[in-house]
Amino acid sequence: MSERTSLEAHVDMCELRYKQLDDRMTRVEERIDTITADLKELKVSNDRQFSEIKTMLSGAKDDKFRVMVTVAGTIICSLLGVMGYLITHLK
Repeated sequence: MSERTSLEAHVDMCELRYKQLDDRMTRVEERIDTITADLKELKVSNDRQFSEIKTMLSGAKDDKFRVMVTVAGTIICSLLGVMGYLITHLK
C-alpha cells in the first residue's frame, strides 16, 4: 500500500523521516560542539602568544633604552674628555 492510501504507512514513513532528521540534527550539534571547542582552544592559544609577543616587545624596548643610555653616556664622557683636553692644552 502506498503512503497516500494507508494512515499506518504514512505514520511509519513520518517516523522514519523524523528519525533521519533527528540523526542529522545530532550530527550538526556534534560538529558545532567540535567547532566551538576548537575556537576556544584557538582563542586561548592566541591570547598566550600575544602575551608572549607583548613581553618580548617590552623586553626589547628596555634593551634599546639601556643601549641608548650607554651610547649617550659614552658620547657625553668623550665630549667631556675632549673639552678637558682642550682646556688644559690651549694655554
